Amino acid sequence: MTSTVSLPEYTEEYKVQQHQQVLEAEVVHEWECVLRTKVKLLGTLIVGGAGIIFVSVMNYLHPNDFLLFLCGGGVLMFFPVCYFLFYTDYDYKGQITPKGIIIQKTERVPDIFYKATRGMAYIGIVVCVIAALMVGPLAFVGAGAFALMSFKMTGFHKQPKVLVYPFLESFTYRNTCSELDDIYQWDIYTFMCDIPSFDDQKLYNLYWFGFQCKASDFPHIEKVLKQYIRFAD
Repeated sequence: MTSTVSLPEYTEEYKVQQHQQVLEAEVVHEWECVLRTKVKLLGTLIVGGAGIIFVSVMNYLHPNDFLLFLCGGGVLMFFPVCYFLFYTDYDYKGQITPKGIIIQKTERVPDIFYKATRGMAYIGIVVCVIAALMVGPLAFVGAGAFALMSFKMTGFHKQPKVLVYPFLESFTYRNTCSELDDIYQWDIYTFMCDIPSFDDQKLYNLYWFGFQCKASDFPHIEKVLKQYIRFAD
């Protein structure tokens, strides 16, 4: 049964204030795990295979050894990019405070790879321009998409992503997901929780929360959470 306590009014200032309270509160429990998707290798092979097919078709329509070398080299360079950046592994850290939860996700990619990726992206742009000039209009569709992806990759840097979930302590939360997550390679447990009957979608989004952890860590994490928020029976 949900509480009859009146809801706060949602404003951007209120959201910032709630987040700041969580960030400034004392951490009472924390955990770490690694998130690695099961489709990491398969996805890389699919993306790389699509690139090889494109190069093969272009070479069939317009045979050119130099063009084949340039485009083939570009596709091969993007294999590690797909593996590390399109299907990224994450170092995952969760922290519980009396005011809410802080989640930090950091890509498990060596810094040197980001530097190499930025360098390869510039090379990819040059390859696309040369390919378009040598082959003509037929190359612009594929080369244009490749060039756009290359431009985006010139700004790649490792930037930890931080998520903040404040608690609405006067209300009763309900469990919406509590199970082993088959997306990941290891025993990763996914937990999601919300407060039902919120008419204000922005307020609902502010107080919904979810996280991942090792399956073996979840019982203790749940025990700590119950010290600060109520759960429906």
